[in-house]
Amino acid sequence: MLKRDLFSICTFYAVSPIHAGSGASFAAVDLPIQRERHTNWPHVQASGVKGAMRAHYRDFAKEKSLINLLFGYDKADKDYHIEYFKDDEQKQKVDDNFPGAISFSDAKLLAFPIRSNIAPFVWVTCPAVLKRLNDDLSFAGLQEIGSIPPMTGENARCLAGGLSGNVILEDMVVNVEPGDIPNPIPKGFPEMNKLLLVSDEVFKYAVDSCTEIQTQIKIDSATGTAAPGALRYQELLPADSVLYSVVYYSRTVFENTLQSETVRGHMEDVIKNFMQIGGDETLGRGICKIHWIAGGAK
Repeated sequence: MLKRDLFSICTFYAVSPIHAGSGASFAAVDLPIQRERHTNWPHVQASGVKGAMRAHYRDFAKEKSLINLLFGYDKADKDYHIEYFKDDEQKQKVDDNFPGAISFSDAKLLAFPIRSNIAPFVWVTCPAVLKRLNDDLSFAGLQEIGSIPPMTGENARCLAGGLSGNVILEDMVVNVEPGDIPNPIPKGFPEMNKLLLVSDEVFKYAVDSCTEIQTQIKIDSATGTAAPGALRYQELLPADSVLYSVVYYSRTVFENTLQSETVRGHMEDVIKNFMQIGGDETLGRGICKIHWIAGGAK
């Protein structure tokens, strides 16, 4: 059993493209995004989620003295929160490493936007993604979504938007059976007004081949042309992507300082509306609209 008391799910709706990079590559794309090893689906690693949350808290919390108690000790924030310790022994622990009261999972992809002939874009998800969501909802103490209809080949079902017939997704065609089926995605997640349930194979093709690739260059100020060796290709998770992270709360490491209910309430009061995640902040990348869904207790 995990030593955590309360859970939440934090949803991320990408307002601008997200570049959570995985480092340099010798493949065609020089700067790829992070992907899961076993599925190759895009995600944002938990360390990136936690770092973005901590940075947002540092920038916007009116009272920053709790930052180390919430996120774990960091020398960059060593001047905060000493007044919350009760005696000299605990004050000395400021120089030690201790865990925070909040833990984060990877930000997992729930729905992927892809251009289409029937709208500027539609979202796609698949049974494997919904099965994972179901497990995460159960783990977080929330109501499960129940049965998930299987999808095979190029067949698809509409979860929202009244779509039917042949629908072009990028450069492939899927056959959407008539009649929407009940949308299993719970309330609190971002609303998607044109959402298709496609097969796992079609979803894999979409997230493998239909991410955004941008060409970047550096101009030599002396010549006004591209600097030698400065051409590079960067991969981005498109705007309008929908992700979520499971967040775990416990009481703070110093006994009787803050209980898990207080930790959750304070966290969700400070980090709300919009935040930035991933790299290239000065280029406007990674702006996400966030929403908290309170889970249960364990």
